[in-house]
Amino acid sequence: MMDFYINFSLDEEFNETVQSPIHDNFSYASFSEGEKMRIDLALLFTWREVARMKNSVNTNLLIMDEVFDSSLDGFGTEEFLKIISYVVKDANIFVISHKESLHDKFQDVIKFEKEKGFSVKK
Repeated sequence: MMDFYINFSLDEEFNETVQSPIHDNFSYASFSEGEKMRIDLALLFTWREVARMKNSVNTNLLIMDEVFDSSLDGFGTEEFLKIISYVVKDANIFVISHKESLHDKFQDVIKFEKEKGFSVKK
């Protein structure tokens, strides 16, 4: 869903296999930081779904700390926003970010600023 065409798989011992249409021998370390973030997010949502299916664990809380402040590029950011808006319908999502440009992307925003060394709600 994030417009990243690879097949990333893990075996029982968490050994990775990466298949890409343009590269033969690739590993997680071979990807750029933005590509790694896309893989990490895909794994996050996959493990969440596996836990729901296998263990009857259905969490309704998802906290994303500085996901948008890292190496995710503009296109990756837009694709990720689509995923959390349209795919993850069963969770309360809290996003912690320093990017003010994202304020209009969320229903509710709580803003904090530092004043005299302390965080204050604005």
